[in-house]
Amino acid sequence: MWEELVSKIEDLIAGKKFLEIKRLLPKHPEDIASLISRLEKPFQRLFIFRMISPGRAIDVFEYLPVEEQEELLASLTSQEIKNILNEMSPDDRTELFEDMPAELVKKFISFLSPQERKVALEILNYPEHSVGRLLTPDFVQLYEDMTVEEALAHIREVGLEKETIYHCYVLDREKKLKGVVSLKKLVLGKPESKISEIMFREIIKVKVNADKEEAANIFKRYDLIVLPVVDNNDKLLGIVTFDDLVDVLEDEATEDFEKIAAVLPVDKPYIEAPIFSIVWKRSFWLILLVVFETITALVMQKNHAAIQQMIVLTFFVPILVAVGGNTGTQSSAIIIRSLAVGDIKVRDFFRVISRELLVGLSIGGTLALVGGVIVVVLQKDWLLSVAVGVSMGSTVLLATILGATLPIIFRRLNLDPALMSGPLIATIVDVVGILLYFEIAKAILGL
Repeated sequence: MWEELVSKIEDLIAGKKFLEIKRLLPKHPEDIASLISRLEKPFQRLFIFRMISPGRAIDVFEYLPVEEQEELLASLTSQEIKNILNEMSPDDRTELFEDMPAELVKKFISFLSPQERKVALEILNYPEHSVGRLLTPDFVQLYEDMTVEEALAHIREVGLEKETIYHCYVLDREKKLKGVVSLKKLVLGKPESKISEIMFREIIKVKVNADKEEAANIFKRYDLIVLPVVDNNDKLLGIVTFDDLVDVLEDEATEDFEKIAAVLPVDKPYIEAPIFSIVWKRSFWLILLVVFETITALVMQKNHAAIQQMIVLTFFVPILVAVGGNTGTQSSAIIIRSLAVGDIKVRDFFRVISRELLVGLSIGGTLALVGGVIVVVLQKDWLLSVAVGVSMGSTVLLATILGATLPIIFRRLNLDPALMSGPLIATIVDVVGILLYFEIAKAILGL
């Protein structure tokens, strides 16, 4: 559907059939933004954006990716830029400013009204990865001595300018957060009732300097749609809405996947990231892993006498390496994900070990039997099959334990468990597994 629509729009732009273009434009701002993003040429994107009415242009602009927002701002007039930046929600505007050069940010901040400039500078002053960078001060504030009737009148007066009206925050005269009341309670409450009588006092909140990921985890845990942000004195500074935290969750998940795959996090989308940056971020871990893998070569060199006596030992090294690496990667992936979603904590260390010990023994025993049968079929050597089977079972057990415990140890050391990536676990297991293999083989075969 999108390909057909984009093709039609591009043909109509070329044919200067403007009325037909307007009839084809989607109704929802997000769909218009998606259409603009799919147009190939910058002048086409700018042309469609200029066709949108001023009232809808802000909504469409906020749905565009940051890179395309910057591209449009470079082509618009100063007055158009002023209108857009002053009407944008503070959190979306902050996201735009974060990816801009400092000189350009300074220029655009000068386009803001005094009130919006104050808000923008306050938000940008918070630490880069803090929840403060996501907040918006556009919330409905009520007071305990207000009546329900007065509160509803206030919402009607200011509601259109606020990020949300479904949750209203009750403050004292010093702006300290005292409670929260839902729109449902206000609509269904008696007009003469005081806000203090119907508000909820046990508020889930977050400190302004808390990490974005911490706020995202609070959203998930309590199924929130909005989260108040306070300073150290419980003064309400703003709110964070779920749509902002969805982006945080997506970014964190992407970063974890990159780390698990032994790739340094890439700041930009794949297509837009510079080739040199991708090469460096992918090669860094690979170089490190090559250095670690040289230990494997040293282990085999140390056991060259055993290998010379029984060259067949080397035939099964690839199988042993593969099964150990795969087992360790499986185990680490499960534990890293469980740590990320809060299913397990550092205090569960010994419970995890006991469970993985049982899992490792079960899987290791099964694979030891399979490995032994393979050796018998291929080599017709029962003693060798025992050596390979025992080595395979031991390696699987070791890989399971390492894959489970190392991420928890990293968390205990306040390091990201995702750094204990699949390739790194596999490399560690390779080295230890081969060392174990030759020691077991020499003991059983008498080499």
